[in-house]
Amino acid sequence: MITRQFMTIDAPAVSALIIADLKQINSKYYPEHVIKRMVGLYTPKRIIQTAQSQLVLVAEMFDEIVGTATISQNFFGSVFTRPDLHGKGVGTKLMDTLERLTKQNGMSEVKLHASLNAVQFYEKRGYTILGTVNDAKFGESYEMIKKL
Repeated sequence: MITRQFMTIDAPAVSALIIADLKQINSKYYPEHVIKRMVGLYTPKRIIQTAQSQLVLVAEMFDEIVGTATISQNFFGSVFTRPDLHGKGVGTKLMDTLERLTKQNGMSEVKLHASLNAVQFYEKRGYTILGTVNDAKFGESYEMIKKL
């Protein structure tokens, strides 16, 4: 598995991966209206727009995109993996890459908003909860921080 920078041609695959993850995993933790709203935020067009202002990474295995994440300065976002590969190291590989890049850029801490279903994953990586966030677009999440 490799991580690399997103390319415009990746947009449909990244969108499909995120939507599958939202519908199959996040939907167990969030109400339907939140999932519907989030699905609308991750169209190929919007992902391309995001890549113009943030670094978007993809995880690739056997020439197939299996995960994605974004970074803006020291804030990580939109970390998603293909639903059938949860617990198989895709998220770990993405987070290792994000943390390495952040450290290389001279940052000493990173923050993120963890979905309800991802808090334990981040805690295992050394992130601590700062508080809860209630966002109309994304529903409830936890603001988390890690010292690098």
